[in-house]
Amino acid sequence: MKKKIIAISALSAFIISLSVISYSLGVQEDLSSKVLRLHILANSDSDEDQNLKLCVRDRLLKEGHKLFENCKTKEETMKVLNENKEFLEAAAKDEIEKRGYDYSVSLRTGKYDFPMKNYGDIAFPSGEYDAVRVKIGAGEGQNWWCVMFPPLCFVDASVGNKSAAETFSGMLTDDEIALITAADGIDVRFKVVDMIESSYKTIKTAFAK
Repeated sequence: MKKKIIAISALSAFIISLSVISYSLGVQEDLSSKVLRLHILANSDSDEDQNLKLCVRDRLLKEGHKLFENCKTKEETMKVLNENKEFLEAAAKDEIEKRGYDYSVSLRTGKYDFPMKNYGDIAFPSGEYDAVRVKIGAGEGQNWWCVMFPPLCFVDASVGNKSAAETFSGMLTDDEIALITAADGIDVRFKVVDMIESSYKTIKTAFAK
């Protein structure tokens, strides 16, 4: 009888875990479909190249703020981006040359994998996101990320005196806002979900053999 109770408890825990995975992954997938990220790769990890990466970042954020300030959706942001890709790439190249370097620079859009990332009081889960990737030179140095939409690149990541709900109202759902706010231990929650998902995949693979 005791073994039966333990087995039922284990099965219940497994079912709950599957529900957590399903819900969390569903929200993460919906979230990633609404997010556009910016990814800048430095030429190398030398101090000079890392500093140059930040200079290029600052230039792109300055130009981007003027371009994207009226965008209310990811689609609008993508449209403006596609219309101004050559301008932004030229701005990055100009900044590189002003700093005395002759590195090439490329600006590409696509889907890329990102790790979990904190932005002040907000965090985004790991996963595949649409992104603008700016590669400086060889692109072999440490990189820098931010979120172009919702526009965390262009505002303080702590969202000033506004709550995340106020800042992202109309951009994200309540569940998505709850997912990215750090007040309830988001780092731990994401890691637990990742761990459960990994365990589930291991068990699924074992049963498939």
